[in-house]
Amino acid sequence: MTAEELLRELQRLLKGTAKEGQQMSMKACEGCEEDKASGEDSVLAFVPSPLARNGPHHRVEAAFHCRTRRNISVEQRSLQELQIYYIPEREGMFHRGLGLNLTSGQYTAPVTGYYTFTATLHIVHKDHQRKGQQCARNRLRVLICVQSLCQHDSSLETVSRLESSGDLFTVSVNGVLYLQAGQYASVFVDNIARSPLTVQSGSDFSAVLLGV
Repeated sequence: MTAEELLRELQRLLKGTAKEGQQMSMKACEGCEEDKASGEDSVLAFVPSPLARNGPHHRVEAAFHCRTRRNISVEQRSLQELQIYYIPEREGMFHRGLGLNLTSGQYTAPVTGYYTFTATLHIVHKDHQRKGQQCARNRLRVLICVQSLCQHDSSLETVSRLESSGDLFTVSVNGVLYLQAGQYASVFVDNIARSPLTVQSGSDFSAVLLGV
């Protein structure tokens, strides 16, 4: 074989090797793309939906919303627990679970946990003193107390000053209390004024179990 023939044979072999390497490289890239696509699919398959991330909807196991059935008179300088409630059959009212005593006005916690309470009272105050003689201590407190122990720090409280006589006004108190199963909470009015006041019918008391 002459030198020219050897050169041509070498060139042919080099071309064949290069072509084979290119084909193998293309196949390898195609495999990479397939792996990449399958990897993306696997990632997408495991991306949780917003509902999955947040978990299933939480069911409220204990809640109520009731109203006083009648007007309740609170004598001057007295602390009185509100009683006699009812649950109106209208939109927005609710009652789920056990523990609510509509007669005593006490809500007994069915399970140990954190409860959010709200009381909104509509009050009429009748002061028989002259305007100039009204005492600066004409105030009232609205409380939500545990086990009727209103002097404890665990009670919720709001204070309102009574500046006028005969007018209807609203006082609200709300917050979170931790109750052991079997403990009860109820609404109290502490009338510090020198004259009686009246809690109007339709005043609200509600609670919702937040969690344990």
